[in-house]
Amino acid sequence: MKLSLNEPNLSKLELKYVKDVIEKNWLSIGGKHTKIFEKKFSKYLGTKYSLAVQSGTAALHGTLRGLGVKKGDKVIIPNFTCNSNISSVSQCNAIPVIVEVEQETLGLDYDLVKKAIKKYKPKALQLVHVYGFPARDTFKIISLCKKENVKVIEDASEALGSTLKNKKAGTFGDVSVFSIRSEKMIGVGEGAVISTNNKKIYENIKLICSRNSPYRSSRDPYWKKYYANGEGYNYLLPHLLGAVGRAQIERFKKSILSKKVKVGNDYRKIFIHKKFTMTQKILDNSKPCFWLNSVYFHSVSRDKVIKLANQLTKLGIEIRPAFWPLNKLKGFKSIYVGGSVKVSELLFNKSLVLPSSYKLNSEDIKNIYNCILKNI
Repeated sequence: MKLSLNEPNLSKLELKYVKDVIEKNWLSIGGKHTKIFEKKFSKYLGTKYSLAVQSGTAALHGTLRGLGVKKGDKVIIPNFTCNSNISSVSQCNAIPVIVEVEQETLGLDYDLVKKAIKKYKPKALQLVHVYGFPARDTFKIISLCKKENVKVIEDASEALGSTLKNKKAGTFGDVSVFSIRSEKMIGVGEGAVISTNNKKIYENIKLICSRNSPYRSSRDPYWKKYYANGEGYNYLLPHLLGAVGRAQIERFKKSILSKKVKVGNDYRKIFIHKKFTMTQKILDNSKPCFWLNSVYFHSVSRDKVIKLANQLTKLGIEIRPAFWPLNKLKGFKSIYVGGSVKVSELLFNKSLVLPSSYKLNSEDIKNIYNCILKNI
């Protein structure tokens, strides 16, 4: 593709740390660079504890299990998000309660969340900041969940660097997860970070993600090493990827985030038209990180949107569809709580995600705009 959806932002620093890992001959978990990465991630975010794991799905699943979510428990998730959010709940044999999103930022709709909590008494809720835009009803949902004793897992996988009322995304809930897949705000290939201020939650999740084996340190008797308290998972991040993560978080604020924000702002300046607008609203008290930039077509049919997507692809402009509405996925047993407007379905039918690589300049974005005008 001439204009990429997203791509890794790598430098000589990543190469330096990876070379050090290879030279020191320690590839597995628990390496020096991974530990430094976790500490620097917490420092950037402003949290006490961070744990690097192998994927976003592993982070969600390990977090749910660490919070005690079990068979039959209910967990609220948004209808418009990655299917990892529903898969992780199903992995716990829990019941996903899919709640429709609001149209401004595509976050969970507070009124529908309130309805779902009252009716289904969930144990936890996954609050997602879609495409790097802080969810509109974040504070109201957090307050409601505290009142109703519902644990909040803040899924900031797409939102590292975003803020709401000068507070970083990923610091609102009981625990947060960040994907660090190669095309995310920082990327190591495959991975994620779990972060929290709660020591007990951190220790529970770390144990679950360490095969539920409590005796793994050099201080423990050798004969206890493979004891396990019960079901656990081998989810911790290997050292090679931890080395990449360390370099990424060290470069994030000055080099990576600023470039992504510039791309997002350029889209907002250029994409002004009566037939289409940028899909999400920037709240007055928020700063998105613009992980992805999506456009919504007001007066265009789904068939024309599909035709446009195919044409853009032929021109070397990489696009992707909106998320499939989770309530439309047939492979999961779930409950759906919707309102009068099927927001997720509208988004799926009438929006496209456009190239959002940090390498894009204003001329690239003007080219994308003109290509859409010619083919719509």
